[in-house]
Amino acid sequence: MGPLAFGKGSHVRHIAREIEIGEESERTILEALKEYKIIEVFEAFDLGEVSFHYGWTLHRAGPNLSDTPRKVQTVIYMDEDMKLREPKNQNQRNDWEKFSPSSTVGNVMADAMNPVLYSSR
Repeated sequence: MGPLAFGKGSHVRHIAREIEIGEESERTILEALKEYKIIEVFEAFDLGEVSFHYGWTLHRAGPNLSDTPRKVQTVIYMDEDMKLREPKNQNQRNDWEKFSPSSTVGNVMADAMNPVLYSSR
């Protein structure tokens, strides 16, 4: 189906964090990889394998080389004191409405859809 590509070390840069996922972000990411000389690492995954990476790591899927549609599941882990910030684009607003609808901007995202799985307190 094609590998995933990761920008090695890209999580420490502030690249494409405010734009929506789409053709514009793809162009921006490819330009940033060249500009900052970020090495792109390609990893193939077998059925059932997972990737754990920083949320700000630039990543993308290569072309699907099969006739089978990809099936993807995303799980995002965040600190229990994470506060909701004002969305910067429509994709972020959609995520807020879908995944944390009872949270309010500036407050901890403590709602039924975002349970604390582990606390060191």
